[in-house]
Amino acid sequence: MIFVTLEHILTHISFSIISIVIMIHLMNLLVYEIEGLRNSSEKGIIVTFFSITGFLVIRWISSGHFPLSNLYESLIFLSWSLSIIHMIPYLGNHKNYLSTITAPSVIFTQGFATSGLSIEMHQSEILVPALQSHWLMMHVSMMLLSYAVLLCGSLLSVALIVITFRKNIYFFFLTRIL
Repeated sequence: MIFVTLEHILTHISFSIISIVIMIHLMNLLVYEIEGLRNSSEKGIIVTFFSITGFLVIRWISSGHFPLSNLYESLIFLSWSLSIIHMIPYLGNHKNYLSTITAPSVIFTQGFATSGLSIEMHQSEILVPALQSHWLMMHVSMMLLSYAVLLCGSLLSVALIVITFRKNIYFFFLTRIL
């Protein structure tokens, strides 16, 4: 019972912090960048990462297997993978526009996992014997990590298309007026 309560607390802590972080990123992107806010959003993502990691570890201990047995656990793992992708560019460059895409991805993935799925799907299930292989566990975890990278790449390409067409539309309207 203590594990379920701790999982619930860690999930809501990470969701709340990532909600605040996304608002900070949008303020930095749309208004102007404030150094203190950027540092607090970076620390917020780190706290979110550790709370999701704690959730996954507690789920692993309580269920006895790696937590990828159902959609809820897979979405939380995808959210964890997106937060890793969010933190990697900060190692080399502190001015990072990728975070404006990865932070909403984390919140939407985790929001759907916690709010969009039924309560029955939040329960951990026993794996069938065919899925208890260590190789399969490694394969599934790497596939979810690659889905996170693919999602970030897709969202970056959509952002590039939006930026390109916005410049072209502005140029089109400017030439029509003149």
